[in-house]
Amino acid sequence: MQTSLNLGLAQQRMCIAVLVPLFLIGCSEEIAEPKNIESVKEITPSAFELLNPELSSSAKEIILEYVEQIGTDLLQAEIEIEILQSSIVILTGQANNENLSLSKQAWLNAHSTYEITTLHRYFAMQLLGEQKSSALMQLQYQINHWPIIPGYIDYVNGYPDSGIVHDINVNLDAGSLREQHGTFDISEVTLGFHVIEFLLWGSGSHTDPRPPEDFDAVLELTPEETESGYLLEQLSNNRRRLFLSIATDTLVKDFRALQSLWLSEEPSIRRRIESTSGTELIVILVESMSAMLRGELLVRSLYPMLNGSFFEGIQSPYSRSTQNAVSSQLSGLERLLLERQNETGTTLDLVFSAISVEFSEFFYKNFDASKACLVLLYRNRERDLAGTTNERESEIVECINLLTNIIDYNAKLKFDLIN
Repeated sequence: MQTSLNLGLAQQRMCIAVLVPLFLIGCSEEIAEPKNIESVKEITPSAFELLNPELSSSAKEIILEYVEQIGTDLLQAEIEIEILQSSIVILTGQANNENLSLSKQAWLNAHSTYEITTLHRYFAMQLLGEQKSSALMQLQYQINHWPIIPGYIDYVNGYPDSGIVHDINVNLDAGSLREQHGTFDISEVTLGFHVIEFLLWGSGSHTDPRPPEDFDAVLELTPEETESGYLLEQLSNNRRRLFLSIATDTLVKDFRALQSLWLSEEPSIRRRIESTSGTELIVILVESMSAMLRGELLVRSLYPMLNGSFFEGIQSPYSRSTQNAVSSQLSGLERLLLERQNETGTTLDLVFSAISVEFSEFFYKNFDASKACLVLLYRNRERDLAGTTNERESEIVECINLLTNIIDYNAKLKFDLIN
């Protein structure tokens, strides 16, 4: 299920007329930080809600449908992660090129499916209490933190004995890996998708990938190893195999914990949605969308790249699949706007376009352009490393400007809604 960016959202969507004249009284406001639902309840019913009760009601129905979709997407992610787990069992049982390739493809499928749920997490953060939100953030850190420090895990170019794989003083079990995860630095991680990614691909180029022999079981000690007092379980190949298996099993457990957290809170979230006005719910969605774009793409990726930390701004540098992850993140937003609908076929796109003329006219143009910009930026990672500083900065700034425009149109939509 390797995803690629699809262009032309502006061309796909239907022409929607503005249903209600809105009186604009100022320029777009700053986007507020995500709030929980209790703080949003202070908003009084907007003119839009009073004059458009049917569209306001439709928004609530669509958001309830969206809650159902979150559960479905989490279930699909669980299936793909379990397939990844099974592929690792096969790889460690028989290490060869075919099984290594199958594990890599299973990782790509599982990671892309997980990234589809990115917007869901930002939405959930605004509806969960502080304790549950903190638990969700911690699970996300364990499941999908990046960037990582590869030399903390295994050998890298020029350092053949680096990492926990070669450090026999570090016990390899689930408890030990959890203790080591981020103990000294947030990027010194031992758990999650990107640790597994590095173990599968290694830090070499595509012409020099990690060989399947790295996962061969070593069943006999050499005379030199015996004389040095090594045990079989201390050899790097055997530790690497064990590390990969434990990291994958832990990923499954952590994802199931995240899924259980959502399922346990879903009934109360539904009750809150049903008792909340359409205006307030739209504000929550708009802020979730903007927070995702800002947090995942601007703050974590593009800003560091612009400041010279180009490698650190790439989510999946070893598999070279960052464009797939970004595609999945944007796909979640696109589906929410255009595919979620109530029984009469009303979509959030229609509701938002009725609120804001600028959203209707400009949001999707920038959305499509930003996808095109991002896919070129991430696909050209190898070329970019050899390019000039000015070339790199120009491409990155273009993507930043397009994403910032999208966030601004979200802010304008919110401003038009509550004024």
